Amino acid sequence: MKKMLLSLIATGILYSCNKPSIEPKVIIAPIDSLVANWANGWNNQDCAGVRNLFDDNALLTDDQLIASGIEEIAIKMISPNIRLVRNFTSVKLQEWTTVDRAGYTGTYEIEIVVNEEVVAKPKGVFTVNWRKTGTGEWKIATAVIYSYAEKK
Repeated sequence: MKKMLLSLIATGILYSCNKPSIEPKVIIAPIDSLVANWANGWNNQDCAGVRNLFDDNALLTDDQLIASGIEEIAIKMISPNIRLVRNFTSVKLQEWTTVDRAGYTGTYEIEIVVNEEVVAKPKGVFTVNWRKTGTGEWKIATAVIYSYAEKK
C-alpha cells in the first residue's frame, strides 16, 4: 500500500513538472509602425500628425535647439520645417522595446524643398524614444536629431 501511494505521489509530481507553463502574452511596441508614422507625417507635410506623435512633456534636441513640451516643439521645430521637408528616409541602426517603452536609432536623409526645388539633402542620425500612455497610445518622449556632413 505504501509503495502504491509513493508511486502515485511520484507520478503526480512528474506529471505536474511536465505541464507547459502558461506565460502571459507581452505586447511590445510596433517599432516599424512608429517610425513609419514619423516618416509619413514629415513626407505628407502633416503638421498636426507630427505634433500628435509627441507626448505633452516631450524633449527634443537637434543641432540648433532644445525644445521642451509639445507647444515649444511645435513652435520651434515642426512649424518652421514641415513645409520644407520631403522624402524622409531612414536606415535602422538599432532598436529596443519593452512593454511600455521603445526606442529607435537610425540614419536619415531628407530633401529640403523651396519653391518646388530641392535646395539641400541633409543627412544625419536620430534617436527617438516612445512611451506607452495609459490609453495605450505610443507617444514620443524624447527625440535627438543631429545632422552630419559626409566626407568627400
